Amino acid sequence: MAIEFKALLACALAWPSLAIAAEAHDADKPKLLLVPAVYVGDVRAIYEKRIQKSLSDALASSGRVELLTDKDRAEKPATPKDKLAPVKATPQSRHIDEADLWRQEGTDLAADGKAKEALAKFRESIGAYERSSAELVDFSKLADAYARAGLAAYAAGGGLAEATRLFEAGVTIQPTLVIDRRKQEKELLDAFDGAHERLENGKRFAIAVEGAAEGAEVFVDGVKIGGLPSKSGPLPLGTHYVQVRGAAWQTWATAVKLKNKDVAVAAKPVEVKKEKAPRKEVELGVDAMEDCAKAGAFGSDKCRIPAGKLGKQTGATYLVFTAVKPDRYGRLSMHPFVMEAASGATVPLKPIDLASDLADLNARGALFEADVADGTEHFAKARALTGTPKVYSK
Repeated sequence: MAIEFKALLACALAWPSLAIAAEAHDADKPKLLLVPAVYVGDVRAIYEKRIQKSLSDALASSGRVELLTDKDRAEKPATPKDKLAPVKATPQSRHIDEADLWRQEGTDLAADGKAKEALAKFRESIGAYERSSAELVDFSKLADAYARAGLAAYAAGGGLAEATRLFEAGVTIQPTLVIDRRKQEKELLDAFDGAHERLENGKRFAIAVEGAAEGAEVFVDGVKIGGLPSKSGPLPLGTHYVQVRGAAWQTWATAVKLKNKDVAVAAKPVEVKKEKAPRKEVELGVDAMEDCAKAGAFGSDKCRIPAGKLGKQTGATYLVFTAVKPDRYGRLSMHPFVMEAASGATVPLKPIDLASDLADLNARGALFEADVADGTEHFAKARALTGTPKVYSK
């Protein structure tokens, strides 16, 4: 009896920690808003209601996502009196998104054996990363673009010289850079390894970043080296990227080409202005997405702007759209889409065919929930739509 009592007591004491763990797990779930489905063509009103309820029920009962409503409100952090004004989005941040997309397109083209087309995409990506280096945080993206461009240049018949130049540019900013060595010719692998060896064993110099900005930190090629002022360790010859970043400062950046001596640069970051009293924003309902859903113009402002506002208002990270369309025999198919609330980037999911009498609606709802959960947990932003999906054509 005493043993049973001790076991029960242990369970009771453990219960709060288990509940806290469960809450923490739930906090990690993608948070969704379900936009009412739109119907491209004639669909019976009773079918519309059944489909909408099935989709809502499937997401509401999901163990992998959390379904919100437009009545939910995001938790707002405490606002200090001297809160700094947020830095507005710049063309550079958009260029980085474009560079990510071009790098992925180049990777896909290279996998299909289209070396010249892949090389062009990689060069576009490199140019966009370099132009936007002030706001680039992950310089492994630029290094990877150089490496992939080197492989594509060789495959396109550009010879070892161009491939080696690109390899060296990548290794300069990321000494741990690697390439996919499978199915590569020996002389290309030797060129890549040679680039590593030359830069590792060659002359090295330092970059001293001078200036004064309280709380600002200095980064070289995306790696923090200390507060301002700071001096880097020995770096290989070539182009390096210096940034000075801090919550109270606009990012200051410059590219430095190391040749045969140490280099000193004077950083002059500009202080971020204090935020003015915010204007009270009008709260939106999910019906604000109606025009977006009906038109399917996911890349337009009529989608991005209200989606961003709804995301901030409710805490939703994704919005889920569904277009339902009958074929000429009246059979319905559902075409789901997942939109990232913050960016408006929208990816299509697999269409789901329904039985003519909706007898399989529950099973198809479960499939819908699984596809949406997969689509949010592994959001393929590189596959974001750039035009209106074909399902919207009547």
